[in-house]
Amino acid sequence: MYRLGPLTFSSWQSLYWGNGWSDTFVFPLHPQAGLPPRDYADVIRKIASTLRRLRRGASLWAPVTPAGKNGDGAWFCREVQATLHGLCVPFAVTQGYAPAPQEADFSFRPGVYPQPHPAPPQVEAARSGRQPLSAHELDCLRVLARLEKAATLEVASLAGVSLPTARSALKALLDRRFVALEGSPRSPFWKPMRPGLSAALRSWGVPPGVPFEERKERAYAQGRHRRMARLWPARLRREWPQAEVWSGWSEVSLEARLRPDALAWGRLDGHETLFWAEVESGHTSHEKLWRKTADRFNRALAYTRQFDLRLVFALLAPPWVQRSGIRVFRNLPKTSAVVVAGWLDSNDLPVPGWGRARM
Repeated sequence: MYRLGPLTFSSWQSLYWGNGWSDTFVFPLHPQAGLPPRDYADVIRKIASTLRRLRRGASLWAPVTPAGKNGDGAWFCREVQATLHGLCVPFAVTQGYAPAPQEADFSFRPGVYPQPHPAPPQVEAARSGRQPLSAHELDCLRVLARLEKAATLEVASLAGVSLPTARSALKALLDRRFVALEGSPRSPFWKPMRPGLSAALRSWGVPPGVPFEERKERAYAQGRHRRMARLWPARLRREWPQAEVWSGWSEVSLEARLRPDALAWGRLDGHETLFWAEVESGHTSHEKLWRKTADRFNRALAYTRQFDLRLVFALLAPPWVQRSGIRVFRNLPKTSAVVVAGWLDSNDLPVPGWGRARM
């Protein structure tokens, strides 16, 4: 690891581009680390001004760990890249580490030098005297750092692990006082403690003392609505074994005023796909329901078209809303599919069909 003031980077490189040597800091992004792409981009925004002040002429390279089994999945990379538009430091976001970026891959021309730039100080990872967290413990801790409080089943869903694995990891975190168990015996929930929150923030690359409120779930809904959104990735994995689900998040912020209740990212029928869920309680008129549902679907479709993605749009709702809401979906493009199902965790997701709405 390399340290520059309060900042730490996994790697540093002086890349030769034919006209000189760069001073490039490497900040990898991991789609399975519990943060949606825009929130991960906010971490880079927080470190950029400090990097520019401490190392004039430095550039930033953010390789995105491939998500799919075949090293694919371009959406996360492209969304981070779009979010960082206007960053004060020249940056390149790439899908994986190879090949290394060229000068033209950066947002604007990086500083170059006639000789390789001196490397920043290299440091060992901080030692706390404790055993390092396991991968599953860190996955669950990151989820809790975003949700702030959650049931075990919700943590398992968003961490992409089984319920027994989540229980074991959370118990280990409880023993280390990284999390606390609160609530009633019938409705217990987990909360991150200060040492646990600090560990999650450091794992994302957030410098000490820097607030990161952007990490939090955009939690406007409560109760059953929020629970259904948090359980969406687990429901997909259980009911659609034919789908490959790479990551999932609840209450995600994408573009301005575009906030799906839940979003999962993966592959279906060989196509990179966003699995977009809207949870509707039904406390509205038929007309308002139709307008709201049509608007959400059209905006979701416009968004996925920007990235050449397939869209599976799910309306999760009580029975009367299902019967009313499905009337909205007519003449669907072949790049989209709509499923309408119960908002309870009831194993009733219909098999999606491209260009079709099914209930």
